[in-house]
Amino acid sequence: MSIPSRSAATVRFFRPGVGGGSARLTFYGLAWAVRMFQSARRRRNQAAPEPAASRDQVTVDHSAEQIVPLVSQPDVDPFLLKWGFRFNPNWVLKPWSKWRFRWLIVVSLAVLYNLLIIFPRAVFEQLEQDDGGYRKAWIVLDYICDFLYVCDMFINLLTGFLDNGVIVREPRRLWAHYRTSRKFKLDLLSLFPTDLCFIWTGQGKPYVILRVNRLLRMHRLNETIYRAESRADSPIFYRIAVLLAVLAIVTHINGCLYYFVSSEIGVGSDRWVYPATAMWRHENATSHIDDTMWEKWIFCTYWSAMMLTSILPNMNNPATTGEFVFHIMDILVGVLLYATIVARISGMILNISKKRDVFRGKEEGVKGYLQLHKVGSDMDSRVVKWFDYIWSTKQDLDEESVLTLLPQKLRMEIARFVHISVLQKVQLFHGVDDQFLEELVLKLKFVPFSPGDFICRKGDIGRQMYVVRRGKLNVVSDDGRKIFATLGAGTVFGELSILNIPGSRNGNRRTANVCAVGYADLFSLSKEDLWDALGEYPDVRTSLLERARHILKRDDLIDEQAAVQSMRVSRDFAKVSAQCETSLDILQQHMQRFMDDYKGAFGELNLDLQEMETQIKKMAKGRKKQPFRRKKDDRRLYSAGDIDILLEEDVVFRF
Repeated sequence: MSIPSRSAATVRFFRPGVGGGSARLTFYGLAWAVRMFQSARRRRNQAAPEPAASRDQVTVDHSAEQIVPLVSQPDVDPFLLKWGFRFNPNWVLKPWSKWRFRWLIVVSLAVLYNLLIIFPRAVFEQLEQDDGGYRKAWIVLDYICDFLYVCDMFINLLTGFLDNGVIVREPRRLWAHYRTSRKFKLDLLSLFPTDLCFIWTGQGKPYVILRVNRLLRMHRLNETIYRAESRADSPIFYRIAVLLAVLAIVTHINGCLYYFVSSEIGVGSDRWVYPATAMWRHENATSHIDDTMWEKWIFCTYWSAMMLTSILPNMNNPATTGEFVFHIMDILVGVLLYATIVARISGMILNISKKRDVFRGKEEGVKGYLQLHKVGSDMDSRVVKWFDYIWSTKQDLDEESVLTLLPQKLRMEIARFVHISVLQKVQLFHGVDDQFLEELVLKLKFVPFSPGDFICRKGDIGRQMYVVRRGKLNVVSDDGRKIFATLGAGTVFGELSILNIPGSRNGNRRTANVCAVGYADLFSLSKEDLWDALGEYPDVRTSLLERARHILKRDDLIDEQAAVQSMRVSRDFAKVSAQCETSLDILQQHMQRFMDDYKGAFGELNLDLQEMETQIKKMAKGRKKQPFRRKKDDRRLYSAGDIDILLEEDVVFRF
């Protein structure tokens, strides 16, 4: 039997259909097509190159059932440059470092020089005269600024950036990041050597304007303003100063443009161009030719300020089309600038008084409450003095709400810097683990007291310990007339009453009356916060309890028998608690196992019910023509329509 060719085999896929003669794909042809597809896929996979394995992967020889490790490739040093040079990662500057901020100030001075000098040099001819010595000075300053621009590109290349919260220091990644940034393109354009045009045009007016591309480095000035604002003690006043500086620079540039338009139209040709209304200073209309550069600049700046602020006293109307266009554009820009400046300054002034207004609103609310309940004038006077004290000492700031946005670690470091010295003064905490003290500083709460307030009274239950931050406290008798001692800043009291020392004669009761002499600021630490922290440090808890027992024993304030009995009871209670916890864990495990078994059984039962329902529906559809009985003792017959009705009513059938 001869083997059919591929074309013959392809023809075998089809056979004449029944009735219509149409071609149909046979089962054998479909199987042959699947085998051909699998063989083609197998050949393609064998021809494809295998992916390169990483240095940490291993190859598996399935035939020999052995694991053969690949040869580890040596790590590529990311700091190794060409020709054997090695890049020092310490050269990389952080974007927020003080050294980079100082460099930004230097570059900003160069940008300000170009911003303030290019336009006057382009319009005022006195600045470009050789006899005045200005030209040599400008050339030196120009190329010093250009040199600073070049250095700035290297500094920006050495400035790291954050990647997944880590400063990148690899030179290749730094170069790729800077090269693909928008700042790199602006830096290159700002250094384009437009000064070469002076070879053909000379250095005279107005070709100095060709250096205007140096102003593309303005983004450095914006960054300097942002960094300086974040370091300013009074950001609002700093913003006002920056806004006034921007207004002055815009006025200066607009005045230069006014003189340029005047010189193009013809200085002194009409009453609108320079010197315009300034001709009152001279005896005749042609004496403006002898005006100094300072006189020209100051009048043009004055004219610009009047136009930009829409204040036009004694201003002459324009006479030509160019004058009208420039005049209209100046008025429109002035209106926009004036509205922007007024809005910004108004917002800043409101922000200055906003804090005071909010504080006064709280004070007025308290006063209204006192008036509603007809509290006496004495209480009202105390409230007013209290608010004055809070405002004068700047304690109206809610520390918890202010520090909420900071991460936990940073909050802990700030609290450690502010409060750690307070806890270190407590005799009970000497030599305690620093991490435990860091946990406690986050739990300290600021509590102020007014003159005559009692911080605690004798016999009260001790729920807090106190640390005096500012002010004086007196330990007085029950009637308050006799003073036993005076407590100053740094004094700690109430720490023994929150430790629940076994056998203490005073228990957790206060042993003295403490009241404030004047306004006093204290820090409080509650018993719950202390014991929550001690739960994480069992060694510290044992040490503190032992120290507290030693202090009480030294002052003869502890009952040894009661202490021993209490410790025995506490040990028994701890033993019983441990047993209960063990039993509870076992019970939870059994309960979890029971719930898992219950869920598994319930799931299987649900699947069985679904399968049974499916079978019932199939049998009902197959027996539409055969009547059947509902129950064994029920002789009634049901038709196909009755079966559907019974299925909808969830009737249970038995077959």
